[in-house]
Amino acid sequence: MTGNLTGKISDMPSSWNTGTSLKDEASLQPASVTQETMESVEAQGYDTLFGNYEIGNTPFRGTKVSTMTLGQLYDFSQPSGQYGQYVKPRLPESTEAFKTGQTSTPMGKYQIVGTTLRNVASQMGLTDDTVFDKETQDKMFLFLAKDAITRGKTSTQQRQNLRKVWEGFKHVDNATLDKLIAEVGNAK
Repeated sequence: MTGNLTGKISDMPSSWNTGTSLKDEASLQPASVTQETMESVEAQGYDTLFGNYEIGNTPFRGTKVSTMTLGQLYDFSQPSGQYGQYVKPRLPESTEAFKTGQTSTPMGKYQIVGTTLRNVASQMGLTDDTVFDKETQDKMFLFLAKDAITRGKTSTQQRQNLRKVWEGFKHVDNATLDKLIAEVGNAK
């Protein structure tokens, strides 16, 4: 995910604020279209960094973002920080961040970048000491995805909104994204 979140995220009923368990969310099931699509174009694990730097021969080998707090990740994902500066010259030319001369600091299964992480956490009322674990990442994903979908009045707008949030969705066909939209739209 390399795009920045634009606009204010609307208040949406979701399991993150109603106490509903995430285990029944269709879009979070391992065999769901949503999860299979995310794994094919974004990341497979909750500790994933750009280019799988958490497992490669990089300064970030062994970094486990799923054990870090949001406050720690705000620092880690600073564009001027080590991670942001390491990623910048390695961005593919096709990415929005490269085209605008910026960097990107994607983290976790849903490749949430630092600026989006801050915005979503603020909108959700998450504190700096919230751990960026599986549950938090899943809740943030649902929040972002539902917002992108509900801001679109047509299927085309919904797909465009998702593609603005997740760079990898630019490589996903419309039919697959429509199935993903339906799954996320049915999430409690």
